[in-house]
Amino acid sequence: MTAGTSWGEIVHERFKANGIRLVAHVPDAALVGLIRACEADPEIEVIQLTREEEGVGILSGAYLGGTRGVLLMQSSGLGNCLNALGGLPMAYRIPFLILITPRGRLSEFNPSQVPAGRAVPKMLDALGIETATMDRVDEVATLVDQAIYSAFSTSQPVALIASTLLTGGKRA
Repeated sequence: MTAGTSWGEIVHERFKANGIRLVAHVPDAALVGLIRACEADPEIEVIQLTREEEGVGILSGAYLGGTRGVLLMQSSGLGNCLNALGGLPMAYRIPFLILITPRGRLSEFNPSQVPAGRAVPKMLDALGIETATMDRVDEVATLVDQAIYSAFSTSQPVALIASTLLTGGKRA
């Protein structure tokens, strides 16, 4: 990592180093740097979704076919895929990596995002999904490596949360 490297570039680098070859996402401004880095990488396939739960099925099937992947989403999309997460990867012990950018937290402009955004940790905890929050650029590489290792060694979902301290949040 060189000085000035963005958190998204670091995440892309760690995905690649850990064998992540499929990235499924619902577009999000906070993830644009990471998504662009993955799209520019010929070794990583990027799929744009219309709903987050589509990614649960796609990534579960990809894993069963031998490909490691990750689901990128805003926290507002987590509610859309809770049933799919509990019903497929958790029930069948399919390793599953999620990277979430929070809404409704610090630097939020839209009051309708606040209730669901604040509920994210509780929703993940209710399903028993391990989480780690990335607050600083200097901890991103280690946390991404650990999350990928945990998900694929335990065959369980793991969620990384890129905090607003890292992403800058959502301002109007």
